[in-house]
Amino acid sequence: MQVFITDEEIINKLKISSRDKVLDVGGSMRQHPLIEIDTLVDVIRPEDAPYGPSKLKAKNFVKVDITKNKLPFKDKYFDICLCTHVLEDLSDPFFVIEEMARVAKKGLIVTPSMGEDMNFSKFDFTDWLTGARRAPGQAHHKWFFLNDGKSLEILPKIYPVLYTKDFQVTGWSGENEMKYFWQGKIDYDEFSGLDVHKLIDRYEVFMNKSSKYIKKGTAVIFIDNPFNILRAFAKLFFKKGEGYKHRKKTE
Repeated sequence: MQVFITDEEIINKLKISSRDKVLDVGGSMRQHPLIEIDTLVDVIRPEDAPYGPSKLKAKNFVKVDITKNKLPFKDKYFDICLCTHVLEDLSDPFFVIEEMARVAKKGLIVTPSMGEDMNFSKFDFTDWLTGARRAPGQAHHKWFFLNDGKSLEILPKIYPVLYTKDFQVTGWSGENEMKYFWQGKIDYDEFSGLDVHKLIDRYEVFMNKSSKYIKKGTAVIFIDNPFNILRAFAKLFFKKGEGYKHRKKTE
């Protein structure tokens, strides 16, 4: 069963008091029942949330598309900013990261851990009613977040890579959440560029460092025209193909 950081833990870690002005960014889907939120910003109200709508608990609600529009607050207007299980969903999380650091003095970012979001779902027919499926983590997530103790590392979540044999994770026993507490500013490194081979190298670093928490298996089997399969094995045997030009492990 997935376990999330509790409001009690957040209050204790951030030392939230009744005097603090707290901002919740993107929290309409999962509000904080024990934390007194001054303002909730999101593109939808909690009452309109598609999965489990609820009554607004914050004092104020401000509708903002956090991927495009600046937060309508002065610099350091809030004492604390919370952003839990939001950034991994966004097409562009970097804009709002800068905005959160601008309008708040300190805060917390929570996302699924990389291992949790690589772990393949169980075989299923009925969740989507589109046929059989297995997906690595949550199928709508677009980014992995890693915390090295000082800063965030943000990597794109590339599904075709995760469906290949080396990354078919069928069990994860590590932390299921990435938690990043920040003060003053949010330090982060964005994976940049279009070189998928460098991204694969970074995925492999994570797999190797986390190997004691990972169970690998066969989540997906590929079927194709027999001629295409034969040609692929021939390329593998003769070491032909783009991978041999770019990947260090194949030299």
